[in-house]
Amino acid sequence: MNSANMSVRTFMEEPKLIANPMDRIADVVGKMRETNYWSVPVVQGGKLVGVVDYKALMAKRFGPDTKVLTVMVPTPKLESTADEAKVIATFFNTRARAIPVVDEKNRLVGIVTREAVLKHYLDRGEIPSRPVREFMNSPVLTVNAQDSVARARYLMRSYNVSRLPVMNKESLAGIVTMRDLALRLLFSYKGKKRASIMTEEEKLMAMPVSEIMTYPVVTAKGSDPLDEAASRILSRKVSGLPVLEGDRVAGMISGIDVIVKVLASKFELSSPISAKLAKGITGDQRALMDGLLERYMAKFERMVEVIDFKVSVKEEASSEGKPLYKVNLRLVTKIGDFAATESDYDPVTATRKASEDLEERLLRKLKKIEEMKKTRGDVAKRGE
Repeated sequence: MNSANMSVRTFMEEPKLIANPMDRIADVVGKMRETNYWSVPVVQGGKLVGVVDYKALMAKRFGPDTKVLTVMVPTPKLESTADEAKVIATFFNTRARAIPVVDEKNRLVGIVTREAVLKHYLDRGEIPSRPVREFMNSPVLTVNAQDSVARARYLMRSYNVSRLPVMNKESLAGIVTMRDLALRLLFSYKGKKRASIMTEEEKLMAMPVSEIMTYPVVTAKGSDPLDEAASRILSRKVSGLPVLEGDRVAGMISGIDVIVKVLASKFELSSPISAKLAKGITGDQRALMDGLLERYMAKFERMVEVIDFKVSVKEEASSEGKPLYKVNLRLVTKIGDFAATESDYDPVTATRKASEDLEERLLRKLKKIEEMKKTRGDVAKRGE
């Protein structure tokens, strides 16, 4: 098919699973596990109202009887008239696992997954055979095999990542994902009374990661051709691969990394993030900060249209004899401007804290807007 004639329907498929806000989370997640879905559209009155995914579950406390309404999150969406460039731009900006497609009345008509996009460009021969190391994210955030599950969850939530290689000293021992944690949490509650759910969660959080990790791990070598690694992601039904240089974990490559890094130049896409960083920041610190900011940027894009995102990191004098880093973030969106400032001796930690604060401010604004809409709707109904 000629690229100029491609539209969202080239990538779109019928959703295998749709949730209602009043569905029990245990029922929905059970079906997510069966269908290997990571993200499920939530529909009410025939219209799209959000999605539920493993990342949303990790952000909130939930039990088997929790309603989807309490854990669902806003979602980016594509109009049924969207072209190829719009599809790729939306994945580029949001890093979403899947994007619902709606008609002019916001009715769900389909869904586009990362896997469908990746397969399309693989089949067309547009994923290059250059080495994976040129496209991987590095350095990589890891967890030790004897670290607690609570620490793994903390790292995933704090740094907004969905998978962590598990290390035994310098060797790769396994991998743990948000999906692993959500499923283990949910099904450890099964059959338990409400009063005992907290105890079960505490037991699970205290376990070493080695008890829930997946092993053996599907990996790639730094020298592997990128198209082969992408094909492996699809055939093994995993979201990403640790990249090895010898026995050392040198980075991670995911399906969205391939889509974003390969297709950005084709569609002339660039991030709205503009950053000014202090000179004392190391290369590894900068790479971790860049990854963290990109993931939070994608999270913000899933909530609201972002116009600009400015980052400033200044090195300040400290009585401790080491530099204190002050991070200023400013997010400009269609619903207003938001700012956050945090300081820490570790610039990555300061960036994470400021990003979390910015997210909280944005969520409060969105909640206020929804409450105002509901109030106006109630007033309109009383006036009929």
